[in-house]
Formats: sequence, C-alpha cells, structure tokens
Amino acid sequence: MRTKSRTILITAVLTIVTAVLAACGAKGDNPLAGGASSSADAGGGQGLVVGSANFTENQVLAELYAQAMSAKGVKASTHLNIGSREVYIKALKDGSISVIPEYTGNLLQYLDPKTTASTEKEVDEQLPKVAKEQGFATLTFTKAADQDVYVVTKTTADKYGLKSLADLKKVPNLIVGGPTELQKRPYGPQGLEGMYGAKVKGFKAYDSPAIKVKDLKDGKITVADFFTTDSAIADNGFVMLEDPQTLILPQNVVPLVRSDVTQNAKAVDAMNGVGAALTTADLTAMIKQVDVDHRNPDDVAKQWLQDKGLV
Repeated sequence: MRTKSRTILITAVLTIVTAVLAACGAKGDNPLAGGASSSADAGGGQGLVVGSANFTENQVLAELYAQAMSAKGVKASTHLNIGSREVYIKALKDGSISVIPEYTGNLLQYLDPKTTASTEKEVDEQLPKVAKEQGFATLTFTKAADQDVYVVTKTTADKYGLKSLADLKKVPNLIVGGPTELQKRPYGPQGLEGMYGAKVKGFKAYDSPAIKVKDLKDGKITVADFFTTDSAIADNGFVMLEDPQTLILPQNVVPLVRSDVTQNAKAVDAMNGVGAALTTADLTAMIKQVDVDHRNPDDVAKQWLQDKGLV
C-alpha cells in the first residue's frame, strides 16, 4: 500500500513539474541567463563549472568541490545560487554547468517520478541507472546526509501531541511553510495529505529562512520544512516530526555530473575525496558559520579543506 501511495503521489505532481520545466525553457536556451551571480562565465575556456542551488549548504558544497579540484590542478569555477532543481538540471543538460551537488532520494524522485524506492539501498541502486539514462553520472555517495524534515514549535507539539507526520491530521487549519518549490515536491502538501491524511488549509512560500523561523515561532504557519543540518532547529527548540512511512526519501550528498566529466580522473578523485571526508556534522557546522556567523561560503569551504588536508 505504501508503494502504491507513493506512486500516486509522485504521479500527481509530475504534470506540475513538467509545466515548470517548460516555463524555464521559454525564457531561452540558456537557463542561467540574467539570473544567478557567478564567479566565472560558463564557457568552455573556464574548465569545469560547479553550480549550486539557492541555499547555503549547496553553495558551500559547490565551493568544496571547485576548490578541491583546483588544488588537484583542474581548472574549475563556480556558478552559485542558480535556483531550484528545475533550473539547474536544465543547465547541467545544456552544458552551462558541469557539476551540481545533489541529494540522492530527492534527485531520484525528480529524474524518475514513478520510482517506488523507499529505502536507502533502493535509492542507491536505482539512482546511478536513472542518471545514466539522462546523460548524467553520480560520483561516490557520501555518508553525509541532509534530509528535508517537517518541524513544529514545542508549544504546537505539546498542544496537539505531535510526534510524527501521522499526527498532523489532528491539527485544524494546518498551514505549511517552506521554499516555493515544496508545493510541487512529492513530499510537499500533497504528500502530507495523501500519505498521512493531513488537512492542509494553506501553504506559505519563503525565500528567507529567517522569516520562516520567525513566522513559525509567531504561529503564522503551523509546520515548516527545514533541512536536518539547519542549526535553527536546535537553536529554537523546534520539534522534528518522525516520518514512519518514508514520505521523504534518504538524502545523502552526491555530486551529479555530466557524463563526460567522469573522464577527468583528477576531477573525480578530488570530488570523491571531499565526499569521503565529509560528515553530516561538518555540514551543520559550515552552514552555521555562513548563516549565523556571516562568513562567506568560499572561506568556510577553504578552511574545511585545509583542516582535512585536501588543499
């Protein structure tokens, strides 16, 4: 029943995702035109270009990969803050970027919306095959993971007796908060309703994590999507809700590259070296240095690489 439910949920959002992709294409052949800031152009003369999504952790990961490759003598640059998966996958396909830091379960669901995978083993087995079919390759999966997770305030958890996503059906007037693209994700509001029977009254999109935190504390939203590596969860005493039916798949960090990048042994070794040393605790600490201590992602990445002896 869980597999059937997952397939129905994912199929339901496929049409929406396809429409978004079409809209991105309508802006022109280059999905990066007029948007993201970049430390270098994405032309062939720039070597390998590592892109990133529009959130802190992905920017740090992109810097880690690029700087590690540069230390190995590979010509590499970054193109940070591109946007959501709908945009940067298109950029990877057309060669605007060469590498993007990704997350296993979410990536599998995006590349194969009909996947029935629900365990880490199933995700790890299916993802490389699906990626290859679309002209991509996944490098070595890391032990470092960053799950999407739904959180509530302790006050809300105590009031309704919330321990897992299954308990959300007890909450009236449920308002979900998260990044704009969460509305289209299989584990977004439709997933909460379809798999857990929650009755979602509304959704509020956030570009600013700080405003999302404030609104959750102020009761303007009931439950919010965070990353498990986000220090705001512990800093604010938020309660992470369990996911007994695995609505959200395992999300280990993995570099997704264009297939031709695998021919560059130095580049592959450099990125796999980062993955071998990286831990979830490292990710959490680096995100806090950027978001709380206001350090630049490139400086944070450089310090970590130096500490690990990778540059």
